[in-house]
Amino acid sequence: MRSLDIDSIGTFVALGGTFSSHQAEKDRTYRWPDFWTLPDAAVISGGDAVVLPPEVDAVNPGAELTAVIGTDIHRASEEEAWDAIEGFTISNDVTATGDWPGWSDPDHPMITGVGYKCLATFSPIRREVTPKRDRSHYQDLSVKVTVDGETSVSGSTSQMDFSIPEMVSFASNVTPLRENDVVALGDPGEPSVTLDEADSVTCSIESVGELTNEVHRL
Repeated sequence: MRSLDIDSIGTFVALGGTFSSHQAEKDRTYRWPDFWTLPDAAVISGGDAVVLPPEVDAVNPGAELTAVIGTDIHRASEEEAWDAIEGFTISNDVTATGDWPGWSDPDHPMITGVGYKCLATFSPIRREVTPKRDRSHYQDLSVKVTVDGETSVSGSTSQMDFSIPEMVSFASNVTPLRENDVVALGDPGEPSVTLDEADSVTCSIESVGELTNEVHRL
């Protein structure tokens, strides 16, 4: 098991709408995942603090199985995409769902961006990379989030509507993926406990590990 140097991550790709539970939550059906990238300032390690600005509220956690790219790919087939994955880790899709920074135009939410996910410290990632196993291993792994020890999210990768090779192939068709880039593969959604008054948050994925961060508020 190697340690991921987060400063070496070139592109942090995030995919959304990949779980059936999350699609039902948003009353949407996805033909392919939502795609965005995260700024360097958003990315922190396990053990670092997620810092909530005073303007934000309704801040949700989201445990995400995250592919670590080991071989450069661009416009890869699903088979090529799977072969390019070195291993997996966990990231936390921290999301401020309140009014700010939100959508500047509620009638066109997907045009006005995803700034509510891109705030500084809002993308923790586990440094430890778990070596890749057979594809079938990832078809039914438990995905959980606890906030101050209380369960907020409980789901499974069996709820994914896209396969891992399909998602990484899709991402590589949007942008070239290089060694040490990461692709976060979405989360189950439906959190029952926010981070607004939290002291800590732990994301866990069966056979991959845990990611724990303190939560502070400015």
